[in-house]
Amino acid sequence: MYKIIKDFFTSNLYWKALSVLMAIVLWFVVMNINNPTEIKTFSLNIDIINEKKLEEKGMVVLNEEELNNQKIEVKIKGTRTTLDVLNKKENKDKIKLILDLEQLSSYNILDEPLEVIASLKADMPTIAYPNNNFEIVGFYPNTATVYLDKLITIPKKIHSKLVGNVKDGYAYSNAEVSSEYVKVSGAKSIVDKIVSIYAEVDIDGAKQTIEEKVKLIAYDKQGKLVENVEFNTEYVTIKVPVSLQGVLEIAEPSLVGNLQTGYIIDSVYYEPKKIEVIGDNNSLKKITKLILPDIDVTNIKEKTKYQVDIQPILKRLNLRLKNPANSKINVVINIKQIKTNTFNIPPEKIHIEGYTETLNVDILNDINIEVLGSSEELEELTLDNINCSIDITGLENGEYKLQANVILPNNLKVVSNPIVDVKLSNKDESEITTQTLEITETITETTETTTETETTETTTKNETIETTTEKPIS
Repeated sequence: MYKIIKDFFTSNLYWKALSVLMAIVLWFVVMNINNPTEIKTFSLNIDIINEKKLEEKGMVVLNEEELNNQKIEVKIKGTRTTLDVLNKKENKDKIKLILDLEQLSSYNILDEPLEVIASLKADMPTIAYPNNNFEIVGFYPNTATVYLDKLITIPKKIHSKLVGNVKDGYAYSNAEVSSEYVKVSGAKSIVDKIVSIYAEVDIDGAKQTIEEKVKLIAYDKQGKLVENVEFNTEYVTIKVPVSLQGVLEIAEPSLVGNLQTGYIIDSVYYEPKKIEVIGDNNSLKKITKLILPDIDVTNIKEKTKYQVDIQPILKRLNLRLKNPANSKINVVINIKQIKTNTFNIPPEKIHIEGYTETLNVDILNDINIEVLGSSEELEELTLDNINCSIDITGLENGEYKLQANVILPNNLKVVSNPIVDVKLSNKDESEITTQTLEITETITETTETTTETETTETTTKNETIETTTEKPIS
């Protein structure tokens, strides 16, 4: 069997090859002589043209994407060989089903989108092939439903949108966008949905100023992305200053000027006392307290409020407020009307500083002090509340005029410290001895009195103990 098969394939090879070749040639001859006509179906997309002409009429197609994806079945009649050539990709792509938007330019659109039916037309390619006779015998659908809307262009404000948080210890200031407004063009029904347009930038973990070119994004009231609109500028530059942050204490403002006669400052209140600022490290290290400008209180005679703008001060220090809304420091000056009262200070009420036992100190006159204050405070003031003293440290025998130092409670003030006439003289030995004896006797009397008191207390305690011991136990 094997030998039979081997002889079949290996013998007369020339004649066998010639037979196959002649069969192929004969098949081509028959096919060229008898090339049947057929109808082939092609599935094609719609090509939209003359959009600009429609826009010139103030209209735009709402369902353009849907139309571009719509499939049309086209039936083409031709010889088999021609249809085979036509089905090749480079030729098939040249078959067009055209939607010419110029045919819709006569429509008038009011406030709502308009639905219209537009006709389609076919455009066939020219194929360089013998006997390439073919024709379109039909396509379906042969129309397309087009939704037209008004084309509008309106300005919209650009908002910055920051995503994430800067690194701990840093703060960011208000973002700066290169354009404040953008022109938005598109179908009225779509543009009307836009609530906000954002330039969005990611600041997560940032520790230095960010400056990026970002794409604008439109959102509706539900926060969804609005597409199919055009911006006159697609990208904007957004800058977000990022700096170190710190806290500055605000010093109490200094007051200058003179109040009207009969008035004094009762209290000074200011708020806030601390502010958060941002800036570079060197600027923050230079200052711990913010000094406010002096406040002139000349001639005020009632409670007065001031506002101090600290922005210029911070600018000079190369610092910025973390919250620009806190740029004003509110200062309230409370004043009250005062009266005067005169108090007589007798010599025995005057304390002598620098006194030694070898000197006689004679105060030759009573002194009067004039005190300023409110009626309530003056009524409460007594001699016991007045601390009046003179200092004779280092002085020798002689007569002196010494200025007294008067210390008063609360907000009371002395109009002027009085002058005290003082005579100093040395004590003789007998006076010193007498005084020493008097002091010794006083100390002795005090000691004896203390001893007697202690003895009495001890006796009383013993009696109490005895009484307690005699009480029967029940």
